[in-house]
Amino acid sequence: MDQAEFSARLIPMKDKIYRFARAILSDVSEAEDVTQDIFERLWAQRSSLERYTNLDAFVMVSVRNLCYDRLRSRKSKRAKLDMLRDELPRSTRGFADEETDTRELLLAVMAELPEKQRTVMHLRDVEDYEIDRIAEIIGMESPTVRVLLSRARRTVKEKFKAIMDYGIG
Repeated sequence: MDQAEFSARLIPMKDKIYRFARAILSDVSEAEDVTQDIFERLWAQRSSLERYTNLDAFVMVSVRNLCYDRLRSRKSKRAKLDMLRDELPRSTRGFADEETDTRELLLAVMAELPEKQRTVMHLRDVEDYEIDRIAEIIGMESPTVRVLLSRARRTVKEKFKAIMDYGIG
């Protein structure tokens, strides 16, 4: 694969790669780093990329794997941050701030989901992938993906409703 073909086939995926990495990592700078790392790895592998029949799925699986590697490496740091965040009063987390728009609030709620649920929900509801494609990307069966998506949506709905209702009703 030469530079022109690489640019034509892979550069248009840049935003999708970034959004997927951000959904998994919940961190803008790390998502940017993952996006750059993926393109560096793809460029280094450009001569062998033609063997993949579904390049899109290969790239997204690569992004997922790199993100999970980063999550594992920062696990202890994240656990400490989560512990500190849980100790803060709810109002200091930004949920009660009236200036927080609905989209940011929804993304914050999604960020609290378990990794697999957050990944499935992002791929389906943000990137608009079909269930079978999501199953292929994350390496699970379609029924499992459906269950994860259902649980994620239910959790987000409940948390979002509680936040928007300020716990009333």
